[in-house]
Amino acid sequence: MPSKYQPQVSAWREDLHKGIYTTQLHLSNNKKLRYANDDYCELSRRFTGMGSLLIRLIVIILFFICVLIANSGLVAVLFAIFYFDTYKALFIFLFFVFLMCSQIFIQFFLTFLFCPEDCPVRFNRKTGKVYIYDHFLLYCGSWATFTRSPFRAKEISVKEFNWADIQGCMTSVSVPIASGGMVRSYRLECVVCEPNTTKVIDHFLLAGSTSLGYNEWMWINSYMAFSDNNLDAEFMPEEDFTWPIKVNWPEEIDKKSKASSLEEYQQIDAEYKKLGNK
Repeated sequence: MPSKYQPQVSAWREDLHKGIYTTQLHLSNNKKLRYANDDYCELSRRFTGMGSLLIRLIVIILFFICVLIANSGLVAVLFAIFYFDTYKALFIFLFFVFLMCSQIFIQFFLTFLFCPEDCPVRFNRKTGKVYIYDHFLLYCGSWATFTRSPFRAKEISVKEFNWADIQGCMTSVSVPIASGGMVRSYRLECVVCEPNTTKVIDHFLLAGSTSLGYNEWMWINSYMAFSDNNLDAEFMPEEDFTWPIKVNWPEEIDKKSKASSLEEYQQIDAEYKKLGNK
């Protein structure tokens, strides 16, 4: 049976219940909680290796090695194009493949170099708003990978949604391994629907894991419903190394996401709209 939220997200597994979750044990946030008070909470969406200096350095070194190899190959291709007519069409094709691969290599290199330490999400239960802090290449795989300049790697986008329009889905992907068997990965996806419909107009990744778990989704649902008694409120552990490029919420969004009431939110919104008209 397919998802009731259409168009269905890729690799869909199941739709998740939205509401208060109760368990005998405290609902865990998987040590993703960056901050929480009675108005809003902020959870990390830091994926494996994103904050690691070692991983970033390895990627940068591999990038330079690939550049050296690619440049050597490019010289050989250009030489063949000008001196060997028989294989000219083939080498022209390989040249365009090289350009496409270079685009991807450059984007990954600049992403690991310039992407922020985290891409968090904020939930304000007093205003019913959700704020997504996204880096440009967080969802790599669309045509934008080839059509947009790789030098826009510093680009940050911030989106605002209504919690009432957000639903949860679980997706999973299986990959065979050489020694036999399968490795399965799971993703908690949030789909954004048009108000009072199941028509999906946007979606974002909430969490990824190698094991099936609903912890973050259950925690957020209970928090947004003011059901705090069963919530693990322990903040995520601090790391010895922090990437120098910090999360920097835009001033307007930062104020809106911390509003203590819908009236305060509307007042902030009106102030910034007034400033924008000047």
